[in-house]
Amino acid sequence: MAVYNGGDALSASLESIATQTFTDWEMVVVDDASTDRTREVVESWGRKDPRIRLVTNAGNKGQTPCLNQGLRECRGDWVARQDADDLSAPGRLAAQMDFVVRHPEVALLGTSGILIDERGCKAGLLDVPSTAAGIAWTSMFLNPFLHTSVLFQRETSLETFGGYDESFRIAQDYDLWVRMLNAAPTANLPERLVSYRRSDASLSRAGRELAMQEAGRVASRQFSHLIGRSPEAGERRLCDAFRSGLPGAACPEFRSLWRRLECEFSARHPAWADGPAAVAASWHLRLAGSSGSALSAVSEMRDALVADPGFVLRWIRDRLG
Repeated sequence: MAVYNGGDALSASLESIATQTFTDWEMVVVDDASTDRTREVVESWGRKDPRIRLVTNAGNKGQTPCLNQGLRECRGDWVARQDADDLSAPGRLAAQMDFVVRHPEVALLGTSGILIDERGCKAGLLDVPSTAAGIAWTSMFLNPFLHTSVLFQRETSLETFGGYDESFRIAQDYDLWVRMLNAAPTANLPERLVSYRRSDASLSRAGRELAMQEAGRVASRQFSHLIGRSPEAGERRLCDAFRSGLPGAACPEFRSLWRRLECEFSARHPAWADGPAAVAASWHLRLAGSSGSALSAVSEMRDALVADPGFVLRWIRDRLG
């Protein structure tokens, strides 16, 4: 965990790790010269649970250098990430460790999640692709992993890929995961094992713009890698809009792009021909939320059901649960 001014949510976040059913872990918390009670909160937890270890910076370095600092401090073969205001379900680490023990070739493993508001109330669902083909397809448009959910091989991330690229301030995880998935097997568990806290104040307008710019850099690079050509200006514009919240009027144009890229993707990667289909239902649901009209939303919901009725039924159950 890299933290700067963790605030009121920090203690609950640490508690969600301290109460994991899997117990063979250490928690390295890199405090980036916080000016609030962050250090006091972590030290208090460390006295109760010596598995929680605090590293304090004398000056503020920024998140990406702190993430690499934390990687170097970790002593385990596997590293799990969690942000300071997010939560892990009690069985998260047990489920992930069980999976990688059974699939030792996997270098990176994420999970689906729940979106919560500042009060901790459910505000939405966070779905990630659960197949290798779906992860590859999604990586051209969006980060296919929730940063706060990942478990990954420490040595592979550091020695092979050099850790997080410190030229990225915000999309450093997207960049690293894409580099890893292009060279090693990766996976996602469909279970919702983390809660990601959405804070309207978490990023300034400039920060949001930078996040979109950095994500666009990674997505365009991955587009070129998987499709074999650079995205055209119009394609990049639509993909950027999809990441930030596609306006309803642009949905038909994006769907047309989606179908064209399906053909190119499948032709270049026949073993992954089901990649687009694997994530179609979740994307139709995403488009339904930004369609701008009830009729369009119903149409997208119908297409989601056609693509994967089981996924949609689980989505509705989780949404109402």
